[in-house]
Amino acid sequence: MDFTEYLPEEIIDRILCYLKASELSTFSCCCVTWREISNKDNLWLHHCMKQGWMRFGLIMNILQTDPTPSPKTNISKTSPVFHMYVPDETRLSPICKWKNVFIRVHHLMKNWEKGRYSSNLILRGHREKVTALDCNGECIVSGSEDKSLRFWDSRNGNCLHKLEIHSDTITKIIWKGNCIVTGCADSSIRVIDSTNKQMLMSFQGHGGSVDHLVVIGKKIVSAATDKTLRVWSLTDRKLLHIMRGHDDDVECMCSHGNHVVTGSWDCTLILWDIDKGKFIHHYTGHNEVINCCQFDDKKIISGSADCDIRIWRKSPPECLHILSGHEGEVYCLVFNDAVIASGSSDSTVRVWSMNGKHNCIKQVE
Repeated sequence: MDFTEYLPEEIIDRILCYLKASELSTFSCCCVTWREISNKDNLWLHHCMKQGWMRFGLIMNILQTDPTPSPKTNISKTSPVFHMYVPDETRLSPICKWKNVFIRVHHLMKNWEKGRYSSNLILRGHREKVTALDCNGECIVSGSEDKSLRFWDSRNGNCLHKLEIHSDTITKIIWKGNCIVTGCADSSIRVIDSTNKQMLMSFQGHGGSVDHLVVIGKKIVSAATDKTLRVWSLTDRKLLHIMRGHDDDVECMCSHGNHVVTGSWDCTLILWDIDKGKFIHHYTGHNEVINCCQFDDKKIISGSADCDIRIWRKSPPECLHILSGHEGEVYCLVFNDAVIASGSSDSTVRVWSMNGKHNCIKQVE
């Protein structure tokens, strides 16, 4: 007996929502009727939400992503390129959006898990070490010790344009809208129109290499080896604030709202108010240079060469937790509401719980 013939559609949907994705797929293979019943966005959206895959259908549309040219070989000697075969003549309705998203992302995750991926493009052209890059999704811009800025087509790897307006190593690149902002070892900041590749403006004032930049609205915040931060107005094309507080070079900088946090070789973090151009709080506790940091409205998380990760209360400043486990310098980290992920010179990535005892819940070598 086919239960779908006797129950209202709402009850059938309610029953199917209790099935796992694999069970729902098996259900859809039984017959045409069951396939049509299970081919609904509300059912598959639920599974995408459970997996945390919503961004693949909203922020970035995986359904419109073109695969890069197929390689002759790859690490697994199998093709990682997704192909969905759909007959030209079929009585089945088109596959719904969120089922399509789920299938493609599931395939993508399996590729990463099993090592089915390829390095398709090698971008060659710089004569010296590449020191900075950014991308807008279609085009990559790179900076080098050869003092040149190059634009590359991300689909085929062709060099589209070469710009030689810097007098020293390009240390930082930020692509924001139609503007590209660069930091340079010659102590200058340049703003370039990404459309016509013309320099719109430049800022001078730092007494050392500009190694860190963030763009907040119509303002640029820069940090240099002269131990200062400077805030520049893109609208008025002038310097707004000079901020001092660190006793050594700034090694990392990140922003959230109108605040910026910097980590330094002086082993401290500083929270700054960009609008007022003022020092807000000082955070001390690390024993070595602070290599990375990230923060939100309530907390700051930092990683250091002392091998520790620290969680700080933003205000009033206090170290809440110390996460120990890495056997080398912590070079990078990122967090969300559930976990912290950190990378280290010990060649591991560790995932830490954001709740409870903040234990390491996974280690990838």
